[in-house]
Amino acid sequence: MFLKALKATAIFALEVMLDDGGDKKSDQDKFIDEHNDGMGNVNFYGDEYTEQEAREADDRGEFYY
Repeated sequence: MFLKALKATAIFALEVMLDDGGDKKSDQDKFIDEHNDGMGNVNFYGDEYTEQEAREADDRGEFYY
């Protein structure tokens, strides 16, 4: 009985440790969501970008946050 409980606990702990966390957002996605105007544009300190332009600018390091 004890070994079954230990086995079940070990399997659960292993699943938790190996979970890839696929539902976590990247820093870039959080930034886009924070500055998104709801219509597909990103407003960052008065400058407007499309989402694709904002991602490319972030990749180049133009945004400091």
